Amino acid sequence: MTRLARAAVEALMAERPDSTLEGALEVFEVFASGSLTDEVYILDDVAGKRIAIAPTALKEKYRRG
Repeated sequence: MTRLARAAVEALMAERPDSTLEGALEVFEVFASGSLTDEVYILDDVAGKRIAIAPTALKEKYRRG
């Protein structure tokens, strides 16, 4: 499991403004967590896929569509 500071994810998204959060983090899907505030967790093998768990506000901020 990898932990990224929210500030690092914000900087990554600033570098790639046309990317989705999933694309920038190179994960299959990003799930929202109401209890997370400062970090994004990346799990490498959940049912064979790489996923992330991010604060709800961060996921909503970068939601496309």
